Parts: sequence; structure tokens; C-alpha cells
Amino acid sequence: MHIFLKNEMAWRIKVTFAGSLPPKEYITPDIQHTDPGWGSELFNRMIEKLEFYLPTGHRLVLAGMEQYNFFIEAVQSFGKGCKGRAVMKRICFMGKLPGQNIVDRYIIGDRKIWRDRKPLGMEWHGDTTVGWKAGSPGDLISKITDN
Repeated sequence: MHIFLKNEMAWRIKVTFAGSLPPKEYITPDIQHTDPGWGSELFNRMIEKLEFYLPTGHRLVLAGMEQYNFFIEAVQSFGKGCKGRAVMKRICFMGKLPGQNIVDRYIIGDRKIWRDRKPLGMEWHGDTTVGWKAGSPGDLISKITDN
């Protein structure tokens, strides 16, 4: 199935870092096919804003969070003729609300976007996740926009 891309930024994450040191922003390659670099050294700086560009032309925006997390849930088929390739099933973006033990999370998959809030430490299937990156609390934004 081919999805018409309404934006050349589709399937990319743009991270805006806090502070004035360059680079101020980092844009990942297409996360469907390449490692987005979430664990790389680029993310050892405080994050001010996280944006994900959907192929529909919409954009997920998280800003002002105390911490951020992102991961791809993939499955690998072992059936005949599948060649053992992993397939992206869901993408999860999370932000820890400042001063609270609450995680605001978006799960994208199966042509849907789910948004909910979970207690910190129970954010993924009732369990904790790893890979949290420091945020720069400020004006809180958690939304899907049309552009």
C-alpha cells in the first residue's frame, strides 16, 4: 500500500533543543527506514520541543515537557515467504508533564492515533519504559495540528 505524502517532512522527527548552543534543531531521516538516532549523542541535550510529521500532512507537537520518550514498536514475521523483515507496527511519543508523575502519550498505528495519559512507570502496557531524555519545562503544548 502506498500513502500519498502531503509533506516532504513525512515520517521525520524534528527536535528543538533548549539553550543557545548550535545546532538548535535536529531533523531525523525517515524513521520508517532508518534509525532516528534517539539514543545518539545529539539527544544528550535538553529538549524544548518534539515534532513528528505524519504522512497525512498533520504534525504532532510536544513541548514544555519535563522529559520525552519515543520508540517504534516493530514485529517480525517468521512465516513462509516473509523473509524475516521487521515491520513498523506502532510509533509512540511521550512527554512527562512538569511536576507530575503523569505521561502524556500518543500512539500512532493501524491508521489511528490514540492519545491518553498514564502514570509514570506504567506508561507502556502497565510497565516502565527506558530511554527518557531531559526536557526543558515551559509553555506546555501537546496536540496534533493540520500542518
